[in-house]
Order: sequence, then structure tokens, then C-alpha cells
Amino acid sequence: MKLPFVQPKMMGEMIRQQIRAALCRDSVSTKAELAQKTGISFPTISKTLDEMNDQGEVLLTGLGVSSGGRRPKQYRLNADHMAGLAVGLEKDYSSYALLNYVGEVIGREKLPGVLHDGPERLTEQIGTFVKRYPHLRALTLGVPGAVNNGRVFYMLDYDKFQNFDFKAFYQERFPLRVQVENDMNATVLGYHDRSGDEQDRSLVYLYLGQNGPGAGIMVNGDVVRGSSFFSGEVSFLPLYDSRNFLQAVQDRASAQNGTESRLRLIDAMSRLVAVFTATLNPHTIIFCSTDMTEHDLTDVRKGSAFYVPADNLPSLIVRDWEEDYFHGLNQLTIKTMLGTGID
Repeated sequence: MKLPFVQPKMMGEMIRQQIRAALCRDSVSTKAELAQKTGISFPTISKTLDEMNDQGEVLLTGLGVSSGGRRPKQYRLNADHMAGLAVGLEKDYSSYALLNYVGEVIGREKLPGVLHDGPERLTEQIGTFVKRYPHLRALTLGVPGAVNNGRVFYMLDYDKFQNFDFKAFYQERFPLRVQVENDMNATVLGYHDRSGDEQDRSLVYLYLGQNGPGAGIMVNGDVVRGSSFFSGEVSFLPLYDSRNFLQAVQDRASAQNGTESRLRLIDAMSRLVAVFTATLNPHTIIFCSTDMTEHDLTDVRKGSAFYVPADNLPSLIVRDWEEDYFHGLNQLTIKTMLGTGID
């Protein structure tokens, strides 16, 4: 089989990416340690690190422990080399987090929501950060809609952003590398990173949300986006003879009292858990703490066992959705800055 030709410049960037990832993970390393971690030869690591040091991307932090000869130099990423911006777009607000080059959150700001206003208002908000932070180089946008390569092609109730190509629009206007992610995909990524679970876990993260129900799905450690990037749009699942999941959730409003409303939600969630159990058989299904309680999950498990054998049901847990979501956005921003993010 003929191997693809790799340009020397591209190879050099791939080496830098591996060095950045190792330094981000371990904070401080020597040249020998980096060579061992990356599998790249010591002379190549040494030359590349010297170049990165001259360009201000890495800093010499001191000397390590000697094993008999001269004490080796230790290096770390320069936190001030560049910055990244993680943005979560919600119905009522836009949440901004500024990260330095080592992934530390150095600023947070919550601004008015822009989803009903359109791109012009969002551009104004992003523009203020670009002017304020000249080293800003990466932008991650979390959106409540289905995303295909930076373009939102389905977003319930927000017509001004329907079929809007966030990535192309903002990369053209600002000196930023932009990536756009569905909010629930970012959330399941954030949970997976924070939980410390094994890498090959299969997860479903469910959220009713301000913008309609959605799910982030991970199979064997990888986010599932689907052939047309429509995966996770659980609103359309026909769980009843004449209603889909969204309609069943909305139907709670017609309940005569709080108890009846809760029972309707438990029934809809039980059916949804049964569907995911029979199709994906995940290790864990995660619910937002504003949607369900631990007591609710006990009833959901009982309801799901009516449809599928109880021994096959996943673990059901409650989490703080906002914390997992914004952690996921931050991780995507870090990967973009380090050059290891998705294109």
C-alpha cells in the first residue's frame, strides 16, 4: 500500500502537537522525558523544544534531578503564549470563559442571550473579547442545535441562526481558529473527562433544557454524531402512539397537579431509558439535576424494567449539567489551542 506523502512542515507541526499535549498533561518535563512519552527521537525533541523556546511557546523552568551527569533542563508551556474563548449560547444568556495556554480559566463573563437577536449581536460580543485580548487565537461555540462542520442546520425556535455557518463566518472575521459543537455533545465529553471513567465507556447524557430535549451519546469513548450529524435529537422519538418524546414532555403542562405532571415525566423518561438500553446498552445514563432527582431515578428504573430486562439497565445518575457542559467546552478549546482539536 502506498503511504501518503507528508510535507516536512506538516511533520514538524505534528511533532509540536505531541510535545504540547504532553506538556499540557504533565505540566513540566525534560527533553528525555518528552522523548520517552512521545516516542520521538531525543535529537528531534531537543531541536523542536529549542525552537519553541525561542518563539516563546515554552519556557525553561529550572533543572531536574540528575541520574549521574548534568542536571537536565525542565520545560513547560508558556501560559501567556495565547488564549482561548469558550462560549455557551443559551436562551437567556451567553456564557464566556477565557482560558490561558495551559487550560486555566482566567476570566468568566455572562452576557445577555443572542439566540433570538441573530449573528450581529453575537459578533459584537465576541469582538469585545478579541479587542481586549490580542493573544486570543481559539474560539469554541456550544450551541443548542445539530451541527455539521461548523454549520447549524437544525435549531429549534431560533430562526436567525438556522443554517448559519458559525465556523466560516467567524474565521473570516477574526484571527481565530473556530470550532462549533452541539451543547449535549460537549456535555457528555465534559462528564467523561471529569468523571475519570475508563476511556471506552458508553454513555448517554439527557437534558430537557430551555431549548427542548437533547442527548449527548458516547459509544466506546467516542461521541456519536451520526451520518447526518443528527444523533441525539431525542425530541423526535415516537415513544407513544400519537406523541413523540418532546410532545410527551410538553404534555405535562396539561396535568391537573404536580403529582400527575411528575408521573407523566417519569413514564416518558422510563421509555427513553428502555430505548437506549435496547439499542446502545450504555454503561451509564446521566440526567440533569434540574430535571430529575435521585428519587425520580428509582421510579424511572422501575418503569424501564417493564420494557427491558432489569439486569441490562445502565447505571442512572444525576449531575450538574452546567458544570459538565462548560468543562466540555473548555476541553475542546484547550485542544484547539494545542492544535489537537477537531477541524
